[in-house]
Amino acid sequence: MDKHPVEQGIEDVVKTYELLDRVRLGRGIVIRDDQFGREALLDVARTARSKGIGMSLLDTGRFEMSDLEWLIREKVRCYTSDEARSSEAELARILKACRASGSFLAYLHNGPIESDSGPERLSLSALRGLASSGMDVHLSNRVQARDFGTLAELAEDVADGRGYFVVYHHGPLVPGLTELASRGAWIHFSDRGLEAGAPTELGLSVIRAARAAGSRAAVYVQIGLPLPVLESLFDAGAVLLFQTPPSDRQSLQKPVEQRARRRKLPVRAYYLSTAFLP
Repeated sequence: MDKHPVEQGIEDVVKTYELLDRVRLGRGIVIRDDQFGREALLDVARTARSKGIGMSLLDTGRFEMSDLEWLIREKVRCYTSDEARSSEAELARILKACRASGSFLAYLHNGPIESDSGPERLSLSALRGLASSGMDVHLSNRVQARDFGTLAELAEDVADGRGYFVVYHHGPLVPGLTELASRGAWIHFSDRGLEAGAPTELGLSVIRAARAAGSRAAVYVQIGLPLPVLESLFDAGAVLLFQTPPSDRQSLQKPVEQRARRRKLPVRAYYLSTAFLP
């Protein structure tokens, strides 16, 4: 049964106050644009800005451009994707607002990258232009295979715009990742793509290239690795993101986990959270 309008209204007010309490307690927040009304989000954004707390908005395409711009003026970080926004003009407008406010626009592209595309998809030239203007570009091969020549061009464009180029790699590691890392890309991959022998050496190559270029490689520890391998990855410069159960106090791995927690990625070097590999 649908809730009575008054009951629904009271519930919305309670949710808004709970959100404001989180901000007042100094906690950074991530909100989808369909979780709260425009006015409530604007109130929260103003409070977060006054306290110097980061507020991130996941754009699903619900808001009009003017609504997004109001929020971005309060330094809200904007996260969008090819599923939410495919218009070059809209993305350019959001990016302009982010640059004016000192915020940033992070764009996750899961679909194919094509030289010529229709209105439902951003073309390669449009993506390169936005990257050169300062948009952070996040790319995953989870759905679509990627051409490393194209990715190398995008890495140069993002570097020109002083943004972040973040690549999420699924599957066995490939040599092209080292080249991307050497161009300043932030590379994310799972320990599932690492095995004894050559793949582990390739992983170390990616990690060292990223570190030398001023970025980092993030390794999601999902299945677990031998302690010597974990130590070699960490010593080479990797950010280790443990998603396995924590070790007990007597475990020889515990010190590695503790050191890994202190090595963090910049907020622009991952999409919303490091709890998952996009």
